[in-house]
Amino acid sequence: MPFSDHGDAELSGSDNRAGHERGQGEAAVAQRLMDSAINAFGGKGFGSASVSEIAREAGTDTDAVYARWSDKRELFDAAFREITERRMLLLIKSAPVPATSKLAMLGDSLLTTQRDSTRNMWIEACALAMRDPDWRPALSESLDVEAREISEIVEEAKKAGEIDEDLSTTAIVFLCQALGLGSHLVARSLASHESEPDADDWSYFVGRLIRGLAPRT
Repeated sequence: MPFSDHGDAELSGSDNRAGHERGQGEAAVAQRLMDSAINAFGGKGFGSASVSEIAREAGTDTDAVYARWSDKRELFDAAFREITERRMLLLIKSAPVPATSKLAMLGDSLLTTQRDSTRNMWIEACALAMRDPDWRPALSESLDVEAREISEIVEEAKKAGEIDEDLSTTAIVFLCQALGLGSHLVARSLASHESEPDADDWSYFVGRLIRGLAPRT
């Protein structure tokens, strides 16, 4: 007895839903693995973090890792690409505020997000680049992208008359990036929070620095 067209449609719809649900499940596993990898590499470093630990923290096994990445190095590369897409800078660039306010927001974020796993991964990426020359191009590329994004903010501020056009954009960008990595490295190395500035004091200090970039009158 042949199946009806209606029955075939129902089966097809059921298969599609099942496939969609499986796809959602696969995406969720991949995201948990990525979050776990970022936390592990940022917290313990590339050498000490293990694939089995990353899988366990993600609620799965190593087979799920190796089904997506060939080895730990490839997983680290993927995790680093992920954090470059999560950067606070991408959100700040689109904020509907003056360019100098965006720079102030960047400065504030150095204190408010200084111990998150994303910044820890940046520090680990820098350390890995010092040990492994093959890793340096990936880090340099990410830093170059960040530099271009900060440059756009600085140039926007110059056009608005908020930053002196005689000041070097390259120098300002270099200082921003040096502060970004350096402040987190210092904060990460402190034994306690006692040596960290108060959030309001830090925000005021950053504001004074930025106002110092204004054209001379």
